[in-house]
Amino acid sequence: MATIRPAEESDLAAAYDAFYQTEVLGDPNPPPPGSDAELWHVFRTGRVYVAEIDGTIAGFGAAIARGNHDYLTDLFVQPGLQSGGLGRLLLDHTLPPAEGRVRSTISSSDHRAHALYIRHGLRPRWPHYNLAIRGAQPASWPEAGVEMRETSPDDADLLLWDARVSGRERPMDLEFWAREQRAVPFWFERGGRRVGYGLVRLSAGTLSHPDSCEVGPVGVERADDAVACVLAAARWAAGHAARVMVNLPGPHPALAPLLELGFRITYVETFHTEAEAPYFDERRYIASGSTLL
Repeated sequence: MATIRPAEESDLAAAYDAFYQTEVLGDPNPPPPGSDAELWHVFRTGRVYVAEIDGTIAGFGAAIARGNHDYLTDLFVQPGLQSGGLGRLLLDHTLPPAEGRVRSTISSSDHRAHALYIRHGLRPRWPHYNLAIRGAQPASWPEAGVEMRETSPDDADLLLWDARVSGRERPMDLEFWAREQRAVPFWFERGGRRVGYGLVRLSAGTLSHPDSCEVGPVGVERADDAVACVLAAARWAAGHAARVMVNLPGPHPALAPLLELGFRITYVETFHTEAEAPYFDERRYIASGSTLL
């Protein structure tokens, strides 16, 4: 019989192991475990529940609350215990329905995860594409048509723009990206007028590709400026890292231009939400990835 309870600090290493066992050890040449900084950030600023069986952590669920939005960041069960109902129990505790709040998540490609979230009231809205390029030659890319101006991570206007475009106030996440992932924030301008903002996270590499940086979040006021701002950020990033990652919604207008530049699709996830209309415009916003959106 499993016990579901709030996680303690001493549980986080075992929780991270459930992620590693599920996501990494099936690879032919699995990389060594890396940093669990994102899980610690969610633990400190959100909520984490663990499933315990006979004193052993069998899985965990994690979520963050930003404004009136609850977002499931993680849900992992040790491989030998999957399909036994632990995921449902963890989800019930980690992402319960609450009046006046909107729940959402990005699922993996596992059909069992899709079924679990749909039964929980989270409907699939669009595919979420993970793109990457290695060894890009940004000098050969066309000019994006916007100017990038670096700013400070605690720029008050940056926080306001991010809250408005992403649909959530989250200064703690911007601070985390700056501190742990060397995020460089920018304003995008046309003719001296701000049209968007964005971050390039220089130390946001994956376990398999630690030399990567990641573009995102990037948000714009008007969808007409979305392609220019994303391409400008990707061009800057390609000059600062061997491998560049961009994660974006299927409806985002920059998807096709990035593929034309040589980006490759590395994974396809799905955005699920219970909202009739998502809390951000998928044509004007790309996320930081699937963990913190």
